[in-house]
Amino acid sequence: MKGVMRAHILYDEVELKNRRLSMRNRFALMPSLAAAFFFLATIMGGAETNTAASDLPAFLDTMTADYYKPSMTVAMGSFTYADTQLPTPFSRWFEDELRKALAKTSKMKFFDKRVAAAMDPSIRAKYEEFFGAEPVDSLVYGRYKSDGGSILVTISITDLATGQLVAERNLAYAGSLLPQGLRVEPTLQTIQAVSSLASLADGAQADSSFTLSMATDRGIGASYRDGESLSLLITCSKDAYLKIYHVDVNGVAQLIWPNRFGGSGKIAKDQAMRFPDESDRFKYKLGAPYGTEYIKAIASLTPFKTREPDFSDLEGPATLAIARGLTVESAEATNRAEAMAVYEILP
Repeated sequence: MKGVMRAHILYDEVELKNRRLSMRNRFALMPSLAAAFFFLATIMGGAETNTAASDLPAFLDTMTADYYKPSMTVAMGSFTYADTQLPTPFSRWFEDELRKALAKTSKMKFFDKRVAAAMDPSIRAKYEEFFGAEPVDSLVYGRYKSDGGSILVTISITDLATGQLVAERNLAYAGSLLPQGLRVEPTLQTIQAVSSLASLADGAQADSSFTLSMATDRGIGASYRDGESLSLLITCSKDAYLKIYHVDVNGVAQLIWPNRFGGSGKIAKDQAMRFPDESDRFKYKLGAPYGTEYIKAIASLTPFKTREPDFSDLEGPATLAIARGLTVESAEATNRAEAMAVYEILP
């Protein structure tokens, strides 16, 4: 049985091999790296500005000149717009430029897999199989913003073993040198959608000990091209009931988990859940229409009263459509936790 759902779910009966990996020792050296990572990602001031962006390999070499090892294996994180943590078409364009430049540096080797989501300590165990035996030293990531007629890109490199910032510098691109029509800033529609989807737990009790964490395999603000697959990694601080919704570029919501192919509708405390998992008979494959899409996850300590048809367009605006499905069986107020992932789909 094979087909494509509106929410870009490609399902097929396939068998995937389970990989057994051993990265526990290396990850044990990374305490509280997620906090350090996101703290460092917010630093913009004090970085040196280089207005000559024609030689990106040489620019990267200067960033790693004082690195304590003779070589550095780096993995690609995400580049997002300013303080929004949102991707735009510029994100993937610059990441592609950076990937080509890394191959020409004298010291840096590129690990051609996405590892940004592994910065969350709660999901590192799930990423042991992702890293394999590859010795990844550092993560390169950053953000960018419009600055007059230029695009100012802040490139950061963080050591994965220590969580320390190796280097951070600004690089200015003349807007006239970018591909024609390349959008740099998020659209107003995207900003409004993120704002409206940020919190749907009206009427739920606040509980600071009840948290839900979710990231794509490419981290915060990731960009994907047509035909690429996306996976989510989700953790929860308590045993809970879980629903996952997809919101497309037109603001139409669908329930995507649990679904007809499986899913208990529950998530276990402090155990990383991957969606789709290797045992699932479907893949989350991305395609047109292009633009910004959203994944919204809601966890509840009380069972949900209803379950919407999976992969079917829910009626009305996404916020209202999702909220309708959050009614719980208990008459008492319930505790809920939420998480959201935002990503860009490009041709």
